Amino acid sequence: MDAALSPSPPQSDWISIGVLTVLRVFRSVAAGFINLMFPYFVVVQLYNRAEQGYLTLGSIYVVATLASAGLGFLMGYAADTLGRKRTFLIALAMLPASTGLLLVSQSLPVIFVAAALGGYSATGSLAGGGVGGVVAPIQSALITDLSSRHDRTFLFGVLAFLSGIAAAFGALGAGFLGSFEVLVVATFLGTVSLVLGLFLRDKAEPKRGQRLRTAGTIGKFSLTGILNGASQGLVTPFLIPFFILIYDVKQDTMGVWATVSGIIAAFSLLLAPFIERGFGFVRSIYVTRGGTILLALAFPLIQLFPVSIALYCIFPSLRVMAVPVQQSAMMDLVSEGERGRALGINQGLRLSFSAVGTGFTGYEFASSVYLPFAVYAVVMGGNLVLYHMFFRGYESPEMKRAAADPPGQVSGPPPKSP
Repeated sequence: MDAALSPSPPQSDWISIGVLTVLRVFRSVAAGFINLMFPYFVVVQLYNRAEQGYLTLGSIYVVATLASAGLGFLMGYAADTLGRKRTFLIALAMLPASTGLLLVSQSLPVIFVAAALGGYSATGSLAGGGVGGVVAPIQSALITDLSSRHDRTFLFGVLAFLSGIAAAFGALGAGFLGSFEVLVVATFLGTVSLVLGLFLRDKAEPKRGQRLRTAGTIGKFSLTGILNGASQGLVTPFLIPFFILIYDVKQDTMGVWATVSGIIAAFSLLLAPFIERGFGFVRSIYVTRGGTILLALAFPLIQLFPVSIALYCIFPSLRVMAVPVQQSAMMDLVSEGERGRALGINQGLRLSFSAVGTGFTGYEFASSVYLPFAVYAVVMGGNLVLYHMFFRGYESPEMKRAAADPPGQVSGPPPKSP
């Protein structure tokens, strides 16, 4: 029986889910290390805070984002046609390979290659890891295959929560280590996650030569992904550089605040099942992503350190809070054999346009920190309009379940099968 229709996954699937969770935690710690260390490495160590450092950092992020976008397309297609586990292992190997490269050489060409291979694009909050994004579509497809519909949003949220906590503490640790030590630890953790991936169970059968039957739905999610990616690229990679430029915050201090922000974002993901049951898919997007518009407009205008830190701690949580709800909705509306491609296409387009946003901000950032945040507000507003146009008629199965439950009862995940 399809996992999406079964009452609860069998024990063997729960074991695979556990393995996937542990390896994701290891990767997320590595991602937290890199997310904090990398901008300081480029801007401070290589360029001593000169304007050229910010331009170079932006260029590296653009190249890494475009590389992740292209690899996302390829990995999504391969996950459906060649097998998800095989493709997943290849994707897992890219992160330790990239950090290993930087241990060998830290010349600028090698930095660009390593960033492209490892996805050092910082296009996700710490709750999402922020690097190595090419793995994300396959992870989501594997979780969907291994879980029931009632478990799915809960599992997406819990995995993202654990990932965010791990990444947050990775960022905290990076604040007290040098770049060499960070790279050593990240390489080790990435290698461990690759070994753990060997123990995953792949339930999906590869399906070659099939056309996309839900191409229209995939196209709608891709269009919203384009604007979401553009808005993300405009602001997210430059939140830490903002504090370097405006407040000259040191790496160890920024590590503490990055940890706090990551933990808040991680805990916000645990609200996803309740948001889905209370608001449904589209309204949860309105509330959470819409809230980031106000924060983005305030962020560069109120340059008081306590206010800036407060906004920095809240902003990522609102961006990611509804991500598990969005992932579940996509998996509901896309055919089982097309999930890898749907997620890969969405990821690829989102990251491609994130690169556009990152390139724009990288060019403008040192001379004007205001414009990127204003453009973010406009782009995110357009994104909310698209969600309303495309998905206002969709009703989450979990929202229907909530309407059928007795008042005050909130269903958690069902018990495991014996």
